[in-house]
Amino acid sequence: MKVVAGSMLWLAIAPTALFAQSRPSDVPRQIYGTVQVVDATTFEFVKSRQIVRLAGYDAPRLEQTATSDDVEWPAGQVSRAWMILRTLGQNVNCAPIGRDTNKVLIAHCFVGETNLAATAIAEGIGYAFNYPNEAQVPAYFDIERKARGLGYGVWSSTDLLPPWLYTASKATTERPNGQSPEAETGLPLPLPVTRSAR
Repeated sequence: MKVVAGSMLWLAIAPTALFAQSRPSDVPRQIYGTVQVVDATTFEFVKSRQIVRLAGYDAPRLEQTATSDDVEWPAGQVSRAWMILRTLGQNVNCAPIGRDTNKVLIAHCFVGETNLAATAIAEGIGYAFNYPNEAQVPAYFDIERKARGLGYGVWSSTDLLPPWLYTASKATTERPNGQSPEAETGLPLPLPVTRSAR
């Protein structure tokens, strides 16, 4: 799905404009070039070695699997492969809006006029998601509602946990006292999503 200029392009530019005045001095205005995909939400620019995570977007962890129509599939690997196919041999243009708590750049990124996060959400590759203290992209949640209603990708699965819940449940099972990780990370744990019938 190619997202043409207009509303999708505006999705990424509007939040960037809002943060332009408060942009830290160590955050570049633009990064452009070829990338190496790290996972479905993060890539590294080949020449500058800058690591960028897509703003307002999250995707299944690499090891996550899902079941759709009684068929198990590697959801995390599919999400990463999707991002590789979208960026391979292409120049990626990113407009950074800040840094996360690990000092990784957060950005709205495009290949041509295609907004990578918005398109991934629309095609059911991942989820609209905002980490605490990061800019919100409300339009991404509208795009997600449509993908969810159509049962695309991650929304076709009967057992796939959203990545933030998967990470939280994995961290809880690895803790000897069973303490919930959201107390330390500040990650929100949303109410379960009801899937509409297809």
